[in-house]
Amino acid sequence: MANNLDSRARAAASAVLPLFLALAFLMVGNGLVGSLVGVRADIEGFPTIVTGVVMTMYYCGFLLGSLTIPRWIASVGHIRVFAGLAALAAATALAYSLFVNPVAWGGLRFVAGLSISGLYVTVESWLNAQATNETRGRLLSIYMVVVTLGLVLGVLLLGVADPIDPTLFIIAGILISLAVVPLTLLKIPAPDAISPVQFSVRALTRTAPLGVVAVALSGAAGGAIFALGAFYASTIGMEPGKAGLFVAASLVGALVTQYPLGYLSDRFPRRRVIFAVAVGAVVIATTGTFVDPGSAWLFAVMAAYGSLAFPMYSIAVSLINDILPEHQLVAAAGGIIFVYGIGSIVGPLAASFLMAAIGPVGFLWSLAAFFVPVAIYAMVRIITAVRPSQGRFISLPPRSSTAAPVLADEDVPE
Repeated sequence: MANNLDSRARAAASAVLPLFLALAFLMVGNGLVGSLVGVRADIEGFPTIVTGVVMTMYYCGFLLGSLTIPRWIASVGHIRVFAGLAALAAATALAYSLFVNPVAWGGLRFVAGLSISGLYVTVESWLNAQATNETRGRLLSIYMVVVTLGLVLGVLLLGVADPIDPTLFIIAGILISLAVVPLTLLKIPAPDAISPVQFSVRALTRTAPLGVVAVALSGAAGGAIFALGAFYASTIGMEPGKAGLFVAASLVGALVTQYPLGYLSDRFPRRRVIFAVAVGAVVIATTGTFVDPGSAWLFAVMAAYGSLAFPMYSIAVSLINDILPEHQLVAAAGGIIFVYGIGSIVGPLAASFLMAAIGPVGFLWSLAAFFVPVAIYAMVRIITAVRPSQGRFISLPPRSSTAAPVLADEDVPE
């Protein structure tokens, strides 16, 4: 029986291999351009708050894309939407070096966010269509590894050329363009059209308030890291290669702890795990404010913070799914991503304002502040609320669309 499951899992992975290849190119290119814009903004002398607004526009576009792109897919199909959005994302990557001013870059970040969000929706819904209950978990695991390692590789590419030169933007545009090749030239089963997800954030908040708070503030932390991590590193004097390594450290930390924390959240009350993770993140980020900016210990702080901040999203989604009835899980996925998107918009703005007020160290103080409300509210819920029965932990990448929580659900109807 186990051999049959393994063979089915391998067959399923082989069938969607072109999709994973496309995703890998996409993630490396997007990881590079996202950090590059922050570093280049510092070199160009953009004010801190202006940089925060520019970088936040990505998440505004991302949120809009997660709400509208499913309708495009239902209208023209997965392959056309993927090809069109990849071309748009590649064009924006190439355009940064042509229009070096905050207004243009804000517009480009918005278009990039919409495009990448739509590409996430396309890939995740495509995987969901190809998965079975026996292979869904393994496909999601491969998906997580491709997304996380792709982003890590992308930010590490910051060191291969001078950010003031257009070379890195060109490399990012080429990588994103190459994402179209596997899906258009290799054989892959095309999925059926998807139905747009309906959701109610108010109902979601009323049903699983701690999960919603944790999702929103993990989005704020993740948004601040992706939008301003490289910018912060540049402002304290790191070279571009080290700035990329600084952001990559947080992702590597998340990759290491995602499953151990999931294991703990399956065996202990999730509210207590959320409380412990939030307190740990606050302590680590606060410790970072006392570390010499030139010290290698700052990389360790970032890795330790990422090892808690990014898995918080998966733990919070698992808590929400513990509480919601099974028939509401698909609809809830839209609400979860909407809440995460709002957090991702607020996070970089809050961090940039704090950095403008007290200097670069405001970045670390903001990372600490995001999880203080989570820790306090988790303690309140532990004391006052009835503990829900727990299902299994859902492991999700630090960036995903409405389709990812559905892909993670083993009981999705065939």
